[in-house]
Amino acid sequence: MRSAIGFLSLLAFGFLAAGVLTVIGTAPLPNLSIEQVLSADQSGVHLGSLLLGLVLGLVLSALARVSWAELPRRFVGWLLHHERSFYRLALAGVFIGILLFY
Repeated sequence: MRSAIGFLSLLAFGFLAAGVLTVIGTAPLPNLSIEQVLSADQSGVHLGSLLLGLVLGLVLSALARVSWAELPRRFVGWLLHHERSFYRLALAGVFIGILLFY
C-alpha cells in the first residue's frame, strides 16, 4: 500500500510540475490545435517531450525499486515452488497433442 501511495504521489507531483512548466513556459497563442501544441516550432515547452520525459521518469523510478541482485534467486525459487504445475502443464500438452495428432 505504501508503494502505491508513493507512486501516486510521484505521479501527482509530475503532473503538477508539468502544469507549472506549461503555464510559465508558454505564451497565449490564438487558435491552438493539437498539431500546433505537439509541433516543435512553437516557443515554450514542447508538451510531447514533456509527457515522454514524465513517463520515462516514472518507469525509471519503478525500475530503480527492483532488487536486481536478488531477482535470479527469487526466479529460481518461484520455478521450484511451481514445479508441480509445470509438470501438469507438460502432461496436459502431451495428452492434447495425442488427441489432436492421433
